[in-house]
Parts: sequence; structure tokens; C-alpha cells
Amino acid sequence: MLKKHTFLDPIHGSIELNTKYPEEKLILDLIECAEFQRLRRIRQLGFSYLTFYGAESSRFVHSVGTFQVARLMLKRLISKSPELVKPFYEAILVSALLHDLGHGPFSHSSEPSFGFEHEDWTINNIKGKTEVNLVLSAYSTDLPQKVIDILQQKTNPKWVSQIISGQLDCDRCDYLIRDSHQTGTKYGIFQIERIIQSLELIDLDGEIKLIVNEKGIHAVEDYLFARYSMYLQVYHHKKTLAADAMFTSLICRLRDLITENENIEIPLSESLRKWVIYKNNRNNRKNKISLQDFFNFDDSEIISHLKLWSKQKQDLILQDLANRILNRKLFKAQKADILNADELAEIQNYFPENLRKYYCLIHECHEFPYTDERKPILVRKGGEIMDLALASPIANALMNRGQELDTKWIFFPDGTN
Repeated sequence: MLKKHTFLDPIHGSIELNTKYPEEKLILDLIECAEFQRLRRIRQLGFSYLTFYGAESSRFVHSVGTFQVARLMLKRLISKSPELVKPFYEAILVSALLHDLGHGPFSHSSEPSFGFEHEDWTINNIKGKTEVNLVLSAYSTDLPQKVIDILQQKTNPKWVSQIISGQLDCDRCDYLIRDSHQTGTKYGIFQIERIIQSLELIDLDGEIKLIVNEKGIHAVEDYLFARYSMYLQVYHHKKTLAADAMFTSLICRLRDLITENENIEIPLSESLRKWVIYKNNRNNRKNKISLQDFFNFDDSEIISHLKLWSKQKQDLILQDLANRILNRKLFKAQKADILNADELAEIQNYFPENLRKYYCLIHECHEFPYTDERKPILVRKGGEIMDLALASPIANALMNRGQELDTKWIFFPDGTN
């Protein structure tokens, strides 16, 4: 019996999947897996909802959107070079869908707090004893490893991985537009259709390369500027950065408490306890984190604990930080690199030494809108293939704009100075 399923996406419109086609049935089966459904409980933009009240979308929505962008890219490339694309078609689509499977609570916001990288847990979920692995292996025994190779950028030809993780990939193409929509801003808008219709695969010195033809250069310039603007105005917004820093401080305080006194009566599930001490005890088998511990590790787990911590009386620092995050009583943010040494010291010395690490927080941002050091965007201009920075003065200028995103911040309670 044929069955169609339609996802009504606010960015890409109707995303249709039909079980008539094996690869589309595979995608539907993967979406129904518990590990993928877990992404509904992970906010795409972390604590940005405390800054932009519409930023409530989930990693689930972004992952389906990323799959759709990859499918559109592959459709374009198949129309031009079917023999080059078809051997990798299913694996690329699956990689696009599952690329964020390993995200923790509040997406990137939790990684520095707990000391893990979501890419590692994506791989753990694909190769472990999970529903996702069973579905992939049932389709083809070698499919899990093919997907892992793509995500780890070990696939030849290299363009296969670049569709998923490059400087012009399906992931960024989806999240820039989607995050712009969710935050109510216009910074991330660019001509995605124009870029997709400009993609080509060519043989360059014996290696198949992914390039953008000359008609798409201006659209790629818009894309790079959208990325630059989103980091400057949204991802690095000082209120969001303050919330991230406060959450890291809260987990630091919790880690200090249970390390100094294992029997302290702080509300804490066994799974979350493992995550809290994971940063300093990664190789301790006693505290090894299982896939079930990871499955429990989502926004709802953190929020429920924040509510408990905000009511407990055993530790007033933990209580205060939990209350501040829950009720949006965020620390003041100030650019530390514009302060002289005396001004910085004045802020830090306001706090007693035992409180400074929790209430006077330093955070550095590092991000570049475009770099040709790794995986440059290749374009065709005047019949020649070249790095985008050579073909576009705008791209070249953006390469030198990193200092605006390379900023050191200091966060502390308002009213301190």
C-alpha cells in the first residue's frame, strides 16, 4: 500500500515523502525512531529564546529541513551528473537527516558546560544499539558506516561530505534562513534556490569538485553576508551569551558541590549526575555514560532540575543561578577587550574570591564568516575555476571581518559597577 507523508515546513513549504520509493521510506522510518523524535525536545537556538521570544524551534525541525535542502541539491546535481551522484544518494540524504542526532540540551549551549561534542554522540547513536542503527542496517548492512564516513569527512570523493559539512552546505543553508525566521529578524535571508541551481560537479585535475557556476556568485555573496550578520546580531547577542555563560557557571557550581561532597542532598537524577562529572572524569568506567543516559539528556530534563534547584536550600549559589536562568534575570554583558586592566580588575575584585568564578564570567567568541584555509568555496568565473575570495571582492572583504566576531566578554550581575 502506497503512503505519502507531508511535512508542512515554514521555510521549505510541503516536504513530501512517499513509501513507494525505498530511500523515502527509509527517511520516514528514521524520523519515527525514538532517537530522532528526541530532537523535538532540543531547542535549535539554545537559550536564544530568552533574547528572541520566537526562538522556540527544535533540532527536529531543522534536521528535516536540512534533509530537504540536501535532496534539492542532489536533484540539481543528478540532472547534470547522474553517474557521479547516484552511488552516494541514499547515504547523503540519511547523513543530512541525522547530522544533529547527538545534540545535548539547548543545543550548543550545553557543550562547554558538560565537556562533550555533539558530533561524537551523533556517531555513537548511529553505530550503537539504537532504533536508528536497526533501521539503517535493515536497509543495507554497510549503510551505518557509509553515513559515519560522510559525517566524519572520510569519504572519497570529498564533495560527498561537503554537501553536509562545508562552507556552503545543506546544514547552514537551512539554519540561517530558519533561525532568521524564528527570531523575527531578516539577517539570514538569501537566495537559496539560486545557489542550488548554480551547483555543479566537475573533474578538476583528476578529482571531482563541487563548484558554483558564475550565475550563482552573487547569491553566494548574499549567503556569506547572511552568515556574518546572523552571528553578529543573533548567535552572538550579548543576552544569549550571558545566558550561556550563566548556565556553564551553574553546572560548574553543581560539579564543585558533588565533587567536594558526594552525599550532598541536591536534587539530581543519576543520568544527569554522570553528565555533570563527565567533564573531569571521561575515562572513569564507573561513570561511563550510556546511550540511555544520552537519551534522557534533553531540555526537559534540565528545566525540571532548574525548577528543583531554584527551590532547594542546601546551596544558595545554585539556587540563585537557577532562579536567574528560569526567570530571565540575566547578568550584565560588557565587552572585556575595551576595558583597561584597572577597569577589569575593579569588576573582578567586587566579588569575594569564593564567588568570583560563579559571578564574574569571561567568555570569548571566535567565528569567521568565510575562510579559504579549509574547504574553500570554488566558483567558475570567466571560464576558470577559482576560490571565491579571488572571484568576489565581497567574499574577500568578509575574510577580514573576523575581528568583529572575535570578541571577549565579561558577565556579572547588574548593579555591580
